Amino acid sequence: MKKTVMALCLVFLLTACAVGSGKSAEAEYIREDKYAGDELDIVRLINQRIKYLQEENESEYMKLFYTDSPINGMSKFKLKAVRLTEDISIQQQKQAVVALARAEDVVSTGETFNSQYVFIKSKRTNDEWKILDID
Repeated sequence: MKKTVMALCLVFLLTACAVGSGKSAEAEYIREDKYAGDELDIVRLINQRIKYLQEENESEYMKLFYTDSPINGMSKFKLKAVRLTEDISIQQQKQAVVALARAEDVVSTGETFNSQYVFIKSKRTNDEWKILDID
């Protein structure tokens, strides 16, 4: 009986330490195996955004964005997950291809925000998808 009580106390103590440590929960990434082509490239960008925010890696984070993006720095929050709420919409424009992804962003505190990710890929050869804006 003493061993059981001691084991339970140890479990409670370890759980309390983990909860009180202030560590954010592990990031949840969008499953990439459900996507192909341009949609897969876009999902990978979103997943990289989550990763770089978690790591607080601003230099790699900023490489995800189009040069003329209004976003000029990292968010103040750690992104825990992004859940796409609709199919990714991709449209051909004269000079570029533009995509819109509506999503629910979950931050490390558990709060959720509705977001619209706008992506752009120039029609010039070898250009990659970049994040244009997040509203």
